[in-house]
Amino acid sequence: MGKLMKRLAGFIAAFALIAFGAYRAVYTLGLKMNLVILALGAILLFIMTFFTGPDWEDRPWWSKILRVLGIIACCALFSAIIGGALFLINPLGNDEGKPIADFDARVNIWGTIPGNDVVNKTEYMEIDSEPPVPVAALRFEKAITGSEYKDVLNIIDTYTYTHGIQGEYDSILYNDEPFVIPYIAEGSDRAVIIIPGGGYAIRSNEGKDDEGYEIAKALNERGISAFVFWYRANPYPYPIAEMDLQRAVRWVRGHASDYGYKSDQISLLGYGAGGNLACEYINKIMGTTILPESYGQDSVDGVSDEVNGAAMIYPFMNYRKNVPLLFAHYDSEKVRSLTEREALIEETDLTKAVTSTAVRQFVSYGTKDKLIDPQSAIDYIAAARAAGCDITEQAVDEGHYYGQKSYLNEYLSWLNPQAQPQESAPAEGEEGEASEESSEGD
Repeated sequence: MGKLMKRLAGFIAAFALIAFGAYRAVYTLGLKMNLVILALGAILLFIMTFFTGPDWEDRPWWSKILRVLGIIACCALFSAIIGGALFLINPLGNDEGKPIADFDARVNIWGTIPGNDVVNKTEYMEIDSEPPVPVAALRFEKAITGSEYKDVLNIIDTYTYTHGIQGEYDSILYNDEPFVIPYIAEGSDRAVIIIPGGGYAIRSNEGKDDEGYEIAKALNERGISAFVFWYRANPYPYPIAEMDLQRAVRWVRGHASDYGYKSDQISLLGYGAGGNLACEYINKIMGTTILPESYGQDSVDGVSDEVNGAAMIYPFMNYRKNVPLLFAHYDSEKVRSLTEREALIEETDLTKAVTSTAVRQFVSYGTKDKLIDPQSAIDYIAAARAAGCDITEQAVDEGHYYGQKSYLNEYLSWLNPQAQPQESAPAEGEEGEASEESSEGD
């Protein structure tokens, strides 16, 4: 009886380890530790199956069947662990990602780029592995939610590295060149700067088109010019993305006569983190100087940085329910410090920083959004209305990442578009002139 209880305890321990490792793999998407736990469970199960109990000849028929089933289970488990390890460890790395749509039509917006260097990013990033991009994305989404502090810099940096650097959207050095891709509608009197999301870890129009090319074409078909904006994200810390957006606004305003729209009819359209960036811009950045003192300003920096409208689609307006996401946008040492982290949470709460009374606004949020807290958008709308802002609210009965069908008509009504669809394409013919003017600082 004593031997039977010991065997039972051994099997229970083996299955407990396997169950715990599987649970962690699903709910934390951790890599190394979970594989170790699963392997320990599998080894214990193997030992209990092969090296305990009576000899084969002394076993009753049902015990022999159980042993055969145990052997099959061990083989299947070891195969799954080895296959899972190879998949998660991803020894061959990640291939180059699908190119950004109309990438060759891009126009760099800076001459000299503040915040750049020739230093290797990986020297300052905490990359814990090289999983496939979909796994890195899932780990990122699970890591950034919650009101409790978690040090997830390694998960965020790993996502940036696998998607951005291995996907060749980002340079491995701190020398990325922010740009816009023009989509010009003939006769348009206005322009929209499209800001993709991506949680400040990536830009969501990298390999996908819904927050870039597709919305730009939808605007073109309604006679509205658009510029898809690519900005520097992780591991560049605040205020690099903000500087890039301010420069993009000035560049687009400065080239109004070249493309045919009015310089005072520029608006922003941001998604997710791009919506956060747009909201921060109109309330805290527009009209201020955030360029470093060492930067030599050019004539583009003298152009007005004002926009007359801002639309935010499933944005987050503070980090209170996404505290770990601070690591994607702010200096990690500040985030790790309790005092500085609490100050950051207060300083970045846009519901308490409404100054954009002169900017028309549109906010669309998903009532079932589990990735970011829709309440922050609701609170911001209430604060904006209390401050006297002209703001339009749209609540969508969906989660995060909902498509054009859920917001486009309401957004266009707010934007007041021209009704006649028109054909257009990226302004490749104007790229050289615009690039030349940008590099000269005109």
